[in-house]
Amino acid sequence: MYSYLNGTLAEKTPDTVVIDCGGIAFELKIPLSTFEQLPDIFETAKLFIYTFHNDEGTKLFGFISKQEKELFRLLINVNRVGPKTALAILSTLSVKELISAIISNNTKLLAKTPGLGQKSAERLIVELKDKIDDISELDTEVRKGFTPQSATLGINVDLLNEVETALTQLGYKYYEIRKALQNINPNESQSTSEVVKQCIKYIYHKRNEI
Repeated sequence: MYSYLNGTLAEKTPDTVVIDCGGIAFELKIPLSTFEQLPDIFETAKLFIYTFHNDEGTKLFGFISKQEKELFRLLINVNRVGPKTALAILSTLSVKELISAIISNNTKLLAKTPGLGQKSAERLIVELKDKIDDISELDTEVRKGFTPQSATLGINVDLLNEVETALTQLGYKYYEIRKALQNINPNESQSTSEVVKQCIKYIYHKRNEI
């Protein structure tokens, strides 16, 4: 079993990377949160590895931190949560957001993950609430340092919910919306439609960069 890989980043997309370790290339599935922190192509990258075995064979999953790897391990052991859904959860929520959602029973936030409905979110919280402390290096900063996204952005919860609802109805993914909101810095004086338009422009620009 691999603990981590440290080599040259040969290829990267939002869900897959290839790392060249001494002439041997390893293909890894990754969450968007890891993709966003990767170095440029041909630079050195270190990813923590989870090896997954099933009837279809063996797959390698890569993560930028040990916490992400440990969360992935816990998630795929939840009933009806496989690797695809686990990656979607980690692509939608940061480590702090996910842990906070579990601790605070925030099923609404978890249910925004593609492929994870309200009932699945409730089951996930029930199964993981007592296991969160098993995550290595999970210190008090994670529990104390979480700030709701609305507070971080400087907007009220109602505006945030209206924007998220409008964009998800237009077919945008929650992780794209979250990333857009973090970068456009909306404020209280803006209307919902103004923030939605800014988000759409940002997402369109980012999609065309890849």
